[in-house]
Order: sequence, then structure tokens, then C-alpha cells
Amino acid sequence: MLFLVLPVFAARADVADGVRAYDAGWYEEALAEFLPAAEAGDVQAQMALASMYQVGEGVAQSDREAFRWTRAAAERGDPVAQINLSQFLAAGRGVARDAAESYFWLLLAANQGNDWASARLEPAAARLTAADAENEKARTANWSPLGDDLSGSPRVIDGQTLIVDGRRLRLEGIQAPPPGTRCRLRGNDHDCGRISTTALMDLTAGATVTCRPREAVAADGSRYARCRAGGYDLSEGMVYTGWAEADAAQMERYSGLETEARSARRGMWRRD
Repeated sequence: MLFLVLPVFAARADVADGVRAYDAGWYEEALAEFLPAAEAGDVQAQMALASMYQVGEGVAQSDREAFRWTRAAAERGDPVAQINLSQFLAAGRGVARDAAESYFWLLLAANQGNDWASARLEPAAARLTAADAENEKARTANWSPLGDDLSGSPRVIDGQTLIVDGRRLRLEGIQAPPPGTRCRLRGNDHDCGRISTTALMDLTAGATVTCRPREAVAADGSRYARCRAGGYDLSEGMVYTGWAEADAAQMERYSGLETEARSARRGMWRRD
């Protein structure tokens, strides 16, 4: 069962107006108040939008949008949002099911003294290997509510995903081949997904990575971010070396670099 709730008290006048409109059943007016406040980072407005999308009040019902706004509030440290996000991830509602990530958010809520989350840690951990459970616990040690920037030594997941300061981030503006993606390079068969992952490891080796998270969340639950290592844009580096494509649907910033990499036959463009 999901624990999406509508905030009752609000510090901002526009959110308070939205709550009054919502309570009166004026959902269109409530949405007009909540949306700009949520986009500006107001946790109560984000939770209100998540609730509206979850049940389809004033908007088309959408688990994906409910997940997106729940994650936005959870990233800012709200323990109820963290529990809700854990439930979305456990059930695979609006996002791919991810037991490890679900456990991570449950841990964060429990670490804030939430008894409901604490009581459910043991069964959630039982769904993971001991190593995976320990990895998620280690992530919480470095986690803090979302601010302007995150920085630290990264753990690379694949050619477009990394964990920095306990956060799972997706490099903005690119698409890298997933691990296991096969391709032929100069007559030989290769795992281009694995090579792409190694390329991102090379770009971040020994470096402190600094990332600016965006409000947007990728389909796998990672938050989009612009990340740099030694001042160098990692998305730019992955496209330049030919181990990621530019995601023109998201932004045009890296499209010219992809054209250049294809022309120079770098990385995965060294095809027969």
C-alpha cells in the first residue's frame, strides 16, 4: 500500500492557497498553485502533486508522474516521501522494480526515526544479498538532502550512470549502450556496453566528480545531472570518445560532438 499524503500545513502562501483549493475540490486551481511551487523545490507542493497523480484528481492518473514528484520530495529529505518512493520501487509502479533502491530509501526514512520504516527494514533486507544490503547501507552514510551540487569519488554503474555522494545519477544529454550490448568493431565482436562503462571509469579515474542534479528523473529512477571531473563535462567526454550517443530528444548540446565522433570513427563508430 502506498502512503501518499496531501500536506495539511504549508509555509508558502501559494501552496496554502493550493491546499484550500484542493480541499474545496477545485483541482484545476490547486494544480495551478502546486505546480510552480513544486518546480521551485517546495516539498509539500511536490507531495501534493504526487498524490493528485496517484489517484487522478484534477490530472490524468499517472504512476510515473506520481513517482517523479515523490522522488523530488524524497531527494529533499522528507521521510514520508522516502517511504512512498521505497514502495513505488518495491512494487515497480511508475518505474522498474528495484529492491535494492527501495531498501536504500527505506533506510533513509528509518535513519530519521520513522518507526514504520524501521519495522520494515528486516524483511526488505531479506530480499537482497548480504553484499547488496551492505552496499545500500554504505550509500546512506554519505547521503544528504538535495542541494545545489554533489561531489565525491564516483562509483560507475554503466556508461551513463554513476553514484556520487550516495546519489544514483544519470549523465544528462546522452545515451550509452547498456552492458551486454554487442557490436562489431573492425571485424571483431565486442561488448560495447562493457567498453562504454570502462570509458566512463577512465574519465573519472582518481578524480573528484561534481554534479548538478536536475529535477528530471530517468526511467530507471536515476536523477539526470550534469557532471564534471576536473572541470571536464563527462557527457561531452563520453560522446567525444564515441562511447555514447547524444540524446537529441533531451537536449541538442552534444549532437555536434556525435557527428564529429562518427566522422572520425571513434569508439563504437569504428564499425565495419
